[in-house]
Amino acid sequence: MLAPNDQALSADESARSAERSRWALSWDRGHAEIFAVGGSLHNLTLVLDDGSSVMPLAEAPWINDPKIAANADIPAHLRQLGGEWACVPFGKTPVDPHHHGYGTNNAWHVTSETAAEIALAIDYPSDHPIKRVERHIAGVPGEAAVEITLTVEARADCLLPVGLHPIFRMPEQGKRLLLDPGVFSQGHTFPEIVEPGVSRLKPDDIFASLEQVPLENGSVADLSSQPSGLAEEIIQIDGASGCIRILYPDDGYRVQLDWNRDDFPAALIWLSDRGRSAPPWSSSFRGVGIEPVNAWFDDTRFAPQAPDSLSLGRNFTAGERWTTRYRISASRMDASTHEGTST
Repeated sequence: MLAPNDQALSADESARSAERSRWALSWDRGHAEIFAVGGSLHNLTLVLDDGSSVMPLAEAPWINDPKIAANADIPAHLRQLGGEWACVPFGKTPVDPHHHGYGTNNAWHVTSETAAEIALAIDYPSDHPIKRVERHIAGVPGEAAVEITLTVEARADCLLPVGLHPIFRMPEQGKRLLLDPGVFSQGHTFPEIVEPGVSRLKPDDIFASLEQVPLENGSVADLSSQPSGLAEEIIQIDGASGCIRILYPDDGYRVQLDWNRDDFPAALIWLSDRGRSAPPWSSSFRGVGIEPVNAWFDDTRFAPQAPDSLSLGRNFTAGERWTTRYRISASRMDASTHEGTST
């Protein structure tokens, strides 16, 4: 949190802040950029105990392409895809025309900042059931970690799917990525083919382990280890532990995402390895989305297919301010210690 002597921005500072599209974040164990669109965290660099640096989040290769940036036909969040942001609401819903919510595709403003932390907010349209969303992003002193606080203020009573959307980088070609989701109750494949002609998982099926996810051809795929031979897939794990580790054994480090499992009882896992060919993707994006959610996948039209025991979203009460916290950290792996997946 901001120190007691840190002040909110003055009117002049707020005006200057509104004209900016990016802000820098820096502390003794890392640095990052914050983009105005989505209030999103980008280019996160974490300094490990041995002094080496890692960049755990994926960034689209087209982010600084002026043609893509000027193409209003492409949603704003796709023009700068990567990093981490919050989705209020998550996915497609009848109350918000923006995929992943108004806050994903519009510019936030800074309410206070220091070198090592920043607070941002966005006011939603007057006819939206959500009034305001706020984010506080802080580097953790002495640690290769960043802590994020999300606050949602409701305007009206509503049931909304909500989620977080960090996208972690795929390793270089020839190197491995291992996913350790911790304990979860059940896994589900996407209700329909994610990318026609590319996706190979059997739609609308269940599984108990990332190592045995059903394919359309009747066999199974091991999604705990990448590359898996799959190019574009989305799965959801329910009863998630609130901690998922992404291991890069060939590079000797691990990344960990921690969140409150009561706030987000499930997690989407999105595997994208050059699987989407339409612009701006152009078969160039590589990343693993680890997305804690209180939702059933990313479209409310799938709600009738959801298990009865699964939450379809969070119940907000008019005037309520709901806050949740989560953390991304990195550390060296002990090469002598076996680390793998668990269910």
